[in-house]
Amino acid sequence: MSGILQESKNNQELLVKIRRELHMNAETSQNEVETSKIIMKYLDEFNIPYKSEVGGHGIVAEIVGDEAGKTVALRADMDALEMEEENDIDFKSKNKNVMHSCGHDSHMTFLLGAAKLLNYNKDKIKGKVKLVFQPAEELSPIGGAPKILESGLLDDVDAIFGSHVWPDLPFGKIAIKEGPMMANSDHFTIKFIGASSHAAKPHEGVDAIVMGSQFVNGMQTLISRNTDPMNSAVLTVGRFISGTRYNVMPEEALIDGTCRTFSHDDRMRIFKDMGNLAKAIAEVNHGDCEYNYGFGYPAVMNEKDSVKIVKKSVAELFGEDSILEIEKPAMTAEDFAFYLQKIKGAFYWVGIGKEGEKNYPLHSNKFYLNEDILYRGAALMYEIALNFLNEVK
Repeated sequence: MSGILQESKNNQELLVKIRRELHMNAETSQNEVETSKIIMKYLDEFNIPYKSEVGGHGIVAEIVGDEAGKTVALRADMDALEMEEENDIDFKSKNKNVMHSCGHDSHMTFLLGAAKLLNYNKDKIKGKVKLVFQPAEELSPIGGAPKILESGLLDDVDAIFGSHVWPDLPFGKIAIKEGPMMANSDHFTIKFIGASSHAAKPHEGVDAIVMGSQFVNGMQTLISRNTDPMNSAVLTVGRFISGTRYNVMPEEALIDGTCRTFSHDDRMRIFKDMGNLAKAIAEVNHGDCEYNYGFGYPAVMNEKDSVKIVKKSVAELFGEDSILEIEKPAMTAEDFAFYLQKIKGAFYWVGIGKEGEKNYPLHSNKFYLNEDILYRGAALMYEIALNFLNEVK
């Protein structure tokens, strides 16, 4: 076991304490008040200076090394989801209908663990390390990252790195790839407007359900027939709301869904084609429609040299066999992508799946992780920061 990995393992008891404290005090996007207090408490304990209330309840801390050099940022997200936890554990979320079911409590713990290691080893830092505790990652399509960027506190950052625990991957394995890692995530709503009538006399009205149904079926051709089969894209309707009674033809139908792409061209074409399709269906049925499309998180695009830094760090700490080269990106989204539009960097997944155990997915009210990952995740963030700052080109 490498020296820094052992050093991080020596902090495991503290890391478990931090993670459980954060887990118990889970808070939703833009409400991370207690969460930020817990983070500040430990930063104070570690004697690390910081700025609070950044972009809401965010915190940006800074560790300055003994030598001048580049600046690297490490980021963790802070918010939880509106879900009632079903795990029977001593540190169950005490806030009703709020739970860290996406693992952000572990992300913050990784970063606080790395902060402790970095501050203790300041003599090895050539440059500066910024620790970004970001609120509102789950607040799609807005996110919390843009507000952190607007603060100007990352204007001097040369590279940024972030991670996410991933139950689909074997425990302790680290997955990363160059280029697209996670998808553009957009949100659309369409309201078809017709005219109500008695169900037995449909010719006296305009059937909103028929218009909505035609759209749901027709929109699939925007992927199956209009999108290059080699390009990944998904259109999904999550809500279809219409009608009040079985024998009344409804006046309105509301369709609510998401579009996931990687290509900018595909994203823009689908946006335009969906609007044209909705209008055409409304017109041919003698109705009307209202189309709203919200451009959400952009695709996570990893920069190649930053990916090499992550791989080097994984190999040094855990061995080459702990690196997973993933071929296909995920259709899920991350607002870390906003940072990568401004700053080079990389995002990676930390495997937490245990063989022989039930591994509940992210966003499950039974999501749970093996806490042995905490010291590993903290050590990896430390190693990535040092390898970037000491990189010779």
